[in-house]
Amino acid sequence: MSSTLLSDADRSRIIARLRRVTPDRVPLWGTFTAPTMLCHVTDQLRVATGVIIGRHRDTLLRRTLLKWIVVHSPMQAPPGKVRTVPEMLSTAPTSWDADMTTCIRLINEVGLGKANGRHPAFGPLSAREWGLIAWKHFDHHLRQFGE
Repeated sequence: MSSTLLSDADRSRIIARLRRVTPDRVPLWGTFTAPTMLCHVTDQLRVATGVIIGRHRDTLLRRTLLKWIVVHSPMQAPPGKVRTVPEMLSTAPTSWDADMTTCIRLINEVGLGKANGRHPAFGPLSAREWGLIAWKHFDHHLRQFGE
């Protein structure tokens, strides 16, 4: 079975990895600083929970084949090669502790199955699909910062 934020164990491991990142950690690739990465992954959770409503960019190909590859396949995003949607770059860092607290709160909300937002590129996702894609997204950016 794939890792997901809906699993207590998987969610706990993601949170532990996230807590090991420090605001001054230098990425292994890409342009994010640790604070901007934290806001970026939190913005994905805001989209997942419907707090941020994205512009619909989904097409039949994105809602079907691309969604299956990204959400359901074991394929990982290549380092530094995937561009994100503007909605997932909405929030500027405030304080590290406040941003971390917000992120962990939203991780737990998604983990409890409270994700019902529409993904800007893949269209409607179930709570199960949000759990999968959010875990993959966190894993990608935590690997970016050596976690």
